[in-house]
Amino acid sequence: MDDPRELLRKAFPSYGPDWDAAIDAGVDVSLLEENLRLTPTERLEQLQRMTELYEALRPKEADDDAADP
Repeated sequence: MDDPRELLRKAFPSYGPDWDAAIDAGVDVSLLEENLRLTPTERLEQLQRMTELYEALRPKEADDDAADP
């Protein structure tokens, strides 16, 4: 199996040493590129959807534990 970092280097051009360092650190730069294609409004809408999903999936007893000191 190919190293994911090598696949990312082949699929995306280098945007400089910081970009290359992110790939070396294991950052999936495809997600960065995907998000940078969105407008700021689209990014906020995406954040809102993820927040709603998190809240829907969060165990209900965690809310009770947070209220107890």
